Amino acid sequence: MLPSDEDLQATIERAAPLRATFESSPRATIELGVDPEELAQQHALAVLESIAQGREGITLEKTLGEGGMGIVRLGWQSALRRRVAVKTLRDEARDPRTTLRLLREAWITGTLEHPNVVPVHDLSADERGGPRLVMKRIEGVEWAALMHDAAAVEARFAVRSLLDWNLSIFQQVANAIAFAHARGIVHRDVKPDNVMIGAFGEVYVVDWGIAVATRDDGSGLLPLAADAVEMTGTPAYMAPEMLGLEGARITERTDVYLLGAVLYELLHGHPPHRGDSLAAMIHQIARSQVAFADHCPDELVRICRRALEADPDARFETVVQLRLAVQGYLQHRGAMTLCEEAAGRAGSLRAALAEGADREALYGHFGAARFGYQQSLRAWKENGAARDALSEITELMVEHELASGDPGAASTLVADLHETRPALVERVAAAKRARDAEHARLARQAGDYDPNTGTRTRTALGLVLGVLWTALPLLQHRYGYLSSAPRYMVAMSAQIALLLALGRWARDTLRRTAFNRRVAGTVLFAFVAQFVLAAGAWLMPLPLDVLSTMFVFVWFVLSAHVAIVLDRRIAPMAVGYLVAFLAAARWPEWRWVAMSLSSLALTLNVVAVGAPQEDVQASVHKVRDRIATRVRAPR
Repeated sequence: MLPSDEDLQATIERAAPLRATFESSPRATIELGVDPEELAQQHALAVLESIAQGREGITLEKTLGEGGMGIVRLGWQSALRRRVAVKTLRDEARDPRTTLRLLREAWITGTLEHPNVVPVHDLSADERGGPRLVMKRIEGVEWAALMHDAAAVEARFAVRSLLDWNLSIFQQVANAIAFAHARGIVHRDVKPDNVMIGAFGEVYVVDWGIAVATRDDGSGLLPLAADAVEMTGTPAYMAPEMLGLEGARITERTDVYLLGAVLYELLHGHPPHRGDSLAAMIHQIARSQVAFADHCPDELVRICRRALEADPDARFETVVQLRLAVQGYLQHRGAMTLCEEAAGRAGSLRAALAEGADREALYGHFGAARFGYQQSLRAWKENGAARDALSEITELMVEHELASGDPGAASTLVADLHETRPALVERVAAAKRARDAEHARLARQAGDYDPNTGTRTRTALGLVLGVLWTALPLLQHRYGYLSSAPRYMVAMSAQIALLLALGRWARDTLRRTAFNRRVAGTVLFAFVAQFVLAAGAWLMPLPLDVLSTMFVFVWFVLSAHVAIVLDRRIAPMAVGYLVAFLAAARWPEWRWVAMSLSSLALTLNVVAVGAPQEDVQASVHKVRDRIATRVRAPR
């Protein structure tokens, strides 16, 4: 639940004395209203007095660092012959409050025996009776000084990837904070300035001065998180609940937020909270609405965004969960790199689709992108970004294939989808059914016009008619029985009757295909046309020689039509009838002979066209072999 504007305004008014810190030094730690209980002060001073008699033999040397409260000097511990860091209070800062704070830091740090927490060697009293904290000397620098210095990191630690190195440091810091949480301690001031990097890569979380306890041990020595209601922390990294707003509570998730702020700085080069005024800073902290740069890895952005949620309940439940999320990113970073490279290929695919590129180019881009996403998923099965992107480009290609009229290819692509959209699957199935139906229709149509179906029957009928038409003109030429148009009509009627009888005999074959039906219909039409022509000649009247010559022309026209429309192999028949027509027109007395010869050509053409090709080839081979045998035979 976000605070109201009234609460924020009240907070701004309470923080007015700290305006300079918020506006000029937002990375500095602030502490308001710490008023330790009288009992805690008395107990702390009693502890200090009890250990004052056993001062260690430590020789103080140069100053290593100073803060607002304490000073850290290099010391020589003669008993163990080692250099140590000795932290005491500054002379001008010695009072019960600072004394208690340093003691609490010593007690907390001493409790946290962890590889990433500076070891405390001893707690004693200095020459003025103040607390003296003896710690391990860290020979190193603050993480803040190295976090964005790739050259220095590579030179000191031989690390090429600054991001990987920073994330490894982040995980060690998170380990230390998680350990502190297990001991009931919340740091409250996690930032790169409070992390020391040793000369050999050691990582130490320091400055536990404003840490609070989540469990009350009854001693009253440590401040409790439940009592931490005043504004405390570093503004540039501060969690909303650290503003001291009404109803806010300090919990382990406060440190989750601070670690998220460190992760944000790691990615962007600066902390999440920046503002030109006290009011702007407090609004930023309270709302926690941070923006992320485009260059940031998507997965790290998701992790960081969750850690920086204004509502503590929306953050990671524990620091361990946050650390594991970052560890997971490092483990499958290679998979993410493959995914990013595949995304570039996917962009090329979209551009090619928009430009209407050819099929080869499209599948080149698609294949490269798909391979990249598949490799990424092999490296990291839970890579949702790669899975979604793979589905997206596959669906793009499915849509393209459907638009291109290739449902078969679309069906193959759909089968590769991890999760399919039912509507898309149904569209592909419907397109495939339509394509299959069209193929079946075309197959039936192709069978309907296959000239090889019924070849033997057509050849037999052609032989019968060819022999009849070859013989009758010769008989007419010799005996002259067709001396008038009515007799022609009688002869045509007889031939039509014969044709109908033959058609009935071969009806199953002739009805099977459209090709056979059209051939049979053309032949029947030829006889009917001759009958009508004879009737017309009788009515006009026309001379018999003209009528018979016109018959030959009718045969030429019909045979030419069949050659053009149905089967070009009978073109010789049309040529024969054309020659016969011209010959009959030039030499009318020989018209019957010309008709007989053209019918003979028809008969031979029908036999040549109708004979099975394997039989023709076999006959050719036999003739060729016989000729070759005779040529080789000795004389």
